[in-house]
Amino acid sequence: MPIMTTTTALTTQAEQALDQSYAKFKSEQLTLDKSQLFENADQIFAMKEIEAATRQYLFDDEIAQQVIKLDAQVLPTMYQKGQEGEFLKLNFTGNDIRWLLGLPRTHHRQRGSK
Repeated sequence: MPIMTTTTALTTQAEQALDQSYAKFKSEQLTLDKSQLFENADQIFAMKEIEAATRQYLFDDEIAQQVIKLDAQVLPTMYQKGQEGEFLKLNFTGNDIRWLLGLPRTHHRQRGSK
């Protein structure tokens, strides 16, 4: 499947949902005092990483559709899913994003025996 270099309407709609979800999260953080912000530092960092990584995979129609479906709750939902799995990654793959969105993984690689 070739990587699309043009932005589709679906991708644009998903970007808007992602932007709204991240803006909502940021505005909620701005209501907190300094000590609460410090306590939330891990969450703030994780949300930014999830947002940035998800944006890179919006060309995948299933990912884009799920982002649109979850709308303003997309990032909190993905963060909660990550917390349930007790993980924090710095390098998200498309399959990581799919998992955080509750979608099945794709393109499983099989390693040959040596």
